[in-house]
Amino acid sequence: MRNDKIKIGIIGIGMVGEPIRRWFEEVKGYKRGQELFLYDIDLKKGYNDDFNKADLIFIALPTPSKKDGQCDTALVEKAVTKIADNHIVVIKSTVPPGTAVRLAKRFPKKEIIFNPEFLTESQVWSDFLRPDRQLVGAVGENRTSVRELLMILPMASFTRPWGSDYSKKEINATEAELSKYASNVFGYIKVIYGNILADVAHAISLIHKADISYERVRDVIAADPRIGPAWLNVDHGDYCGAGGYCFPKDMNAFIAFIKNDLIKRLRKNKSRIAIVEALEKGVAVLESIRDYNRAILKLQGLSESDISLHNAELVNIKRKSFREKWTRAGSNR
Repeated sequence: MRNDKIKIGIIGIGMVGEPIRRWFEEVKGYKRGQELFLYDIDLKKGYNDDFNKADLIFIALPTPSKKDGQCDTALVEKAVTKIADNHIVVIKSTVPPGTAVRLAKRFPKKEIIFNPEFLTESQVWSDFLRPDRQLVGAVGENRTSVRELLMILPMASFTRPWGSDYSKKEINATEAELSKYASNVFGYIKVIYGNILADVAHAISLIHKADISYERVRDVIAADPRIGPAWLNVDHGDYCGAGGYCFPKDMNAFIAFIKNDLIKRLRKNKSRIAIVEALEKGVAVLESIRDYNRAILKLQGLSESDISLHNAELVNIKRKSFREKWTRAGSNR
């Protein structure tokens, strides 16, 4: 594989796949049909190229929640089955830790790599151009493709493998998969912590009949560089709580992964009961945080599914009525 105009395929031209397309077509000068092959199941988008003509194929497909909250990787796995042998498959979709390893065992003639995206929906393109992290996690010992992939993606201040100080710091696919979930779950937790503080400030105001402003408190704690301001704005839209397409979905999937994958498997071995008990306590903390989020949403007349949407879809919701319900509930911040 060469880093100069290697043939690139992209399956899924949506929020994640579109900036990849722009990067290679508009910035790197790749020509569609010659060095760039695009495919999306939505034929209205006009992307129906033969992606198997590419050398390296990005999979940027949705991984929605199942009824029990688990991450549904069916679309990703179906795409991998359609990719011919001897191709490099780069999974961009958020998947449970261990997915790339499992797929590599299932498809030994395909090289599986996990390269997560860290995009905010309001500034997808700028986040893609100037990422704060660029992770390329391999399965097995083959590092040639990893190095070449890093060379054709936007540079980041934090890179794995290989650090900004040119030291060789590795990351494998499973570690990268866990890192992606860890980032989104931490964001969810921080949103809820901000909401808890806002509720405390509001309660103090009611009891002491004083002007206690969460916003002023937020400015103070956000000034701590170890904390920062991100995810502490409790009135980011016209509802309070952790929402958006990724946060609720990934929190639910992470909880389900711990309970249905890790705990169930470890419980079969009695010598591992200590780690099982620790995991059970840990997942109980995550569930209580999720319960708090669902409770404040309910006070606003909302459910988790109401706010688990892309920004464009939220435009169609009568947000003003949410604020009115929140106010009528006696919890106006």
